Amino acid sequence: MQFKEVLGNKDLIRRLIRMADSSRTGHSLMFVEQDGYGALPLAMAFIQYMMCRDRREGEDSCGVCPACRKIGEMMHPDLHFAFPVSAAAGGSSKKPLSSSFLQQWRELYKENPYFTEAELYSRLGIDGKAGVISVAEARGILDALSLKAYEGYNKYMLIWLPERMNAEASNRLLKIVEEPMPDTYFIFITHAPEKVIPTIHSRSQMIRLYPVAGQELAPFIVSRAGVTLQEAQVYARTSGGSPGLAIGMALQGSAAASYLPVVSAMLGAVAGADLAGLLGSSEAVLSLGRERQKDFCVYMEDFIRKVMMIRRGLPSIADTLPSESAEAARFASVLRDSFYERAFKALEEARISVEANVNSKMVFCNLANVLYAINNF
Repeated sequence: MQFKEVLGNKDLIRRLIRMADSSRTGHSLMFVEQDGYGALPLAMAFIQYMMCRDRREGEDSCGVCPACRKIGEMMHPDLHFAFPVSAAAGGSSKKPLSSSFLQQWRELYKENPYFTEAELYSRLGIDGKAGVISVAEARGILDALSLKAYEGYNKYMLIWLPERMNAEASNRLLKIVEEPMPDTYFIFITHAPEKVIPTIHSRSQMIRLYPVAGQELAPFIVSRAGVTLQEAQVYARTSGGSPGLAIGMALQGSAAASYLPVVSAMLGAVAGADLAGLLGSSEAVLSLGRERQKDFCVYMEDFIRKVMMIRRGLPSIADTLPSESAEAARFASVLRDSFYERAFKALEEARISVEANVNSKMVFCNLANVLYAINNF
């Protein structure tokens, strides 16, 4: 991955190039992003620039030297990875390690370097399970970094989602992060920096990514998903500028294909004051894995936002997809003005509860009751 291939964040790219060229790169960098923004390809481009033996200073890595080719394949011997896994992914192993799933990791990166957390878990076969970076993984990290650099230069440890490290694993890594060896660099990629152990957080240079502008993201979606430019523009806006989320929506025929029928049934029951029907409709969400349940909450919140825009006479900025237009217009005429803001809050609370591993039946039963009460009392 070269910098020129990375979407958006041009100011960050220039900053990273200046850091590398001036030899002022800290031994611990923390890339902060929303899911799917592209911290992984940006970090890989940075590592490739650092390790390239024929880089064009101030511009980019060469892309063709042995180091660049190995990094492009995620197979450089001095580049190591750690990411959340689960015992469910490894079958019989009670202490799964990232090293057991490097093939899936590399394949997913080649297919879509902007992949989301949910897509990784799906590839590993752990939908509905919370991935974790265990103490066994931390011991493996220390073992890998205790060896000399294979090709005589620096060693890089890329840890994807350090917030998924348990306390024991985090504590194992504290000393080496606080007092790194001269040839060792940590690259952390996090979606929730506030959940990373403070000592690691405070020792890291922060690299915060921003959404990708629609005019750059939409053509990329067209090229990757084969949708029309108009559809891609909607996905770009709906995803909040996240290439990973936008591509996922487009490749699935948008989340509407799977979530809209359930959302329509739930909102129809809300509008019809049918609590039993609302509870029954919400049960369809229970069969989804944990990550998909979070996606459902995000999609339903976004759909209700579109309904609100139409109700307020602003259909041009509602960004409804063709498959959503009729349903959004229907609900705009029957949901009360007081419904929307409180519904947004209820759905955000439901998403947070799912993230915290609260029992999903309890979460969505409560959500159904709250939505019913908002529109009918």
